Amino acid sequence: MNGTLPGMMAKTGGGSTENPDVEIFRRQMNEVVSRIPMHAIRSVLDAVEESAAPNGQRARHLRDALVDHFNRLRPMKARRLFTGLFEPFLVDDQILYRAPEAVPALIQRVDMGGIWAALTQHAFPALAAEVQSRLDDMAREAMLDAVLVSPQAMGLREEMRREALDFLIRMAADRKLTDRFLATANDEALHDARLRTQYLGRKAPIDSDLLGFVRALLEHNAVLVPLTERMRRDIEEMQAGSDSRSAEVECQSALMVGFVRRVRDLGVPFRDQTQVLAWFAPLYGLNVKRRYDVFLRHVREHAGPAVRESHPLLRALLDHFHAAGTTVREVVDGMFGDVDIQDGGVLSVNTATRELLSAAVERFDRSLTALSGTGFLASRSTGPAIRGQLAEVSRALTGTVMPALASRMQAAMSARVAPVPDQQDIVWLLELVWRWGRCLGNAGYANPELKSLRLYAVETGRVAFVQAMKAEGDEKPAHRMAHMLRIRRLMAALGEGVDSWISPVSQGLHRVVYAYLDQIEAIAEDEWAVIDAFVAAIRSELTRSRHWQSADLVEILRLHEMRGR
Repeated sequence: MNGTLPGMMAKTGGGSTENPDVEIFRRQMNEVVSRIPMHAIRSVLDAVEESAAPNGQRARHLRDALVDHFNRLRPMKARRLFTGLFEPFLVDDQILYRAPEAVPALIQRVDMGGIWAALTQHAFPALAAEVQSRLDDMAREAMLDAVLVSPQAMGLREEMRREALDFLIRMAADRKLTDRFLATANDEALHDARLRTQYLGRKAPIDSDLLGFVRALLEHNAVLVPLTERMRRDIEEMQAGSDSRSAEVECQSALMVGFVRRVRDLGVPFRDQTQVLAWFAPLYGLNVKRRYDVFLRHVREHAGPAVRESHPLLRALLDHFHAAGTTVREVVDGMFGDVDIQDGGVLSVNTATRELLSAAVERFDRSLTALSGTGFLASRSTGPAIRGQLAEVSRALTGTVMPALASRMQAAMSARVAPVPDQQDIVWLLELVWRWGRCLGNAGYANPELKSLRLYAVETGRVAFVQAMKAEGDEKPAHRMAHMLRIRRLMAALGEGVDSWISPVSQGLHRVVYAYLDQIEAIAEDEWAVIDAFVAAIRSELTRSRHWQSADLVEILRLHEMRGR
């Protein structure tokens, strides 16, 4: 970038005597600016403004191009201004898209986008158009971020806040209008959510309870926003400054108690303990910060005996659990639905799918731990629904994932010449399944099939590793080592080592290790692990008996000592 701008400036006439065509120069500047990453535009703009004096006209054109490019990528200025009222409360949680109902005290960004679309259609279409027009005018000369915090923009946002609040209050008495409003909002939110995540069947709806929470935030925005920002800062500072996890959980729980009291001190609407606003602080910790451990401590020690199935705290935790379970099942069905592994297909898991499924399994475990810790898993009212979800997730594991994984795992272990195309996907899925199985086992849903898969995998891996140690005369040592390392990674994903399978009298492994110690300069850490295990086996063998190959084994020991780590 540093070389591009001066070159372009020179091309268009860097000297003061030249007078290039303004339109051509602007087109060239637009082309240059379009190549700048979004995160670098601010620093480039600052540099241009600092050096504006030596080349005023060209610097001004470049600055205008930067501002225009930055603002053009943010066309929905009125929506951005309005949703700034809710910024501390907004999350983009693809797992909670799949909650069975709107999670108490949670506002997804896609839901706020749906509510904005419905407001602009039913509440204040003229005002929204006017605000957009005025912001467009203001953003012609300044970066949009600066425009949105200007006094004029704050005045426009306050006007939209009052209009939205008045409309939502009036709409609560009109059932037909409410139904039309919710239909518009949900259509927009579902469309947006499907663009953001994969395998989404249905989405948690925007309902009257969520609109009530939005209405409360609009009404008490001036006091709740600073309080929430303070809570966010305190949570982050406490996380950064704590050395002990248990001490941090205890401190965070005490922090939540303090904020619960501060919220209830705001007035009567915040004191009804059957309503969401009274529990806003712990729900913020759960929904936004995802601190299940802190939430569990708070419910057990501070929520009191009134926590029942209809309580906002329990509803939120159950929604998190069911959303995680549904995500696991939907992603598994989508991931394996189009691939016939048994008929020679291979896994192909993109990064987004990996992250979503891994996060879902982790959240499933953490929310289940919280439910068990609060006693809701053993409850007669909530237990059956939780156990039903556990059974569904267990069936997805045993009926869909494990048969396909067993097939691919065998192919990966027996791939002697080169790795199978999905080697890394198999390792990742093995680790995930093993963690998933431990989670279900801790809840009393241990899978005999998973135990059988592990036994099968270990035996298959042992046979494959023994074969991998047998190096043929025409095989390169690096190929044999790579095959053994692939099996080692597969076994490590199941928590099983391969050191016990290493034989000190293996002629093939002897040739591989000797070649590495004698000829290869740079030995990787995992290759050293195999070599060290072989040397340890040799030491054990030499102390146990006088083997006829002991001279060769001693030579390996000497080479190992000479190379070191």
